[in-house]
Amino acid sequence: MTAAARRTFRFVDWTLRPDQDDDAPPLTYAFRCLALTEDDTECAARSPASWDPARPQDWAFMHMREHPEHTSYAEVIERPWVMWRGCPS
Repeated sequence: MTAAARRTFRFVDWTLRPDQDDDAPPLTYAFRCLALTEDDTECAARSPASWDPARPQDWAFMHMREHPEHTSYAEVIERPWVMWRGCPS
């Protein structure tokens, strides 16, 4: 067997975890409107994303004041995750 034909494999375990490092992007919150319009399509209006969960909630109340029949919302949370390489197996 020649040296060129030899192969070495190294197996590494990977872990997916929330990114809590100092330089990680912030956790953000938003709300989107789930109400159906007259033509049965979703309103889908959405609050701006914010690191403060209260700000999108304020938006939902403001949206409902403008559209009293829009009473269903979904919270959209964006949490950064990172792949972490573990020790070789």
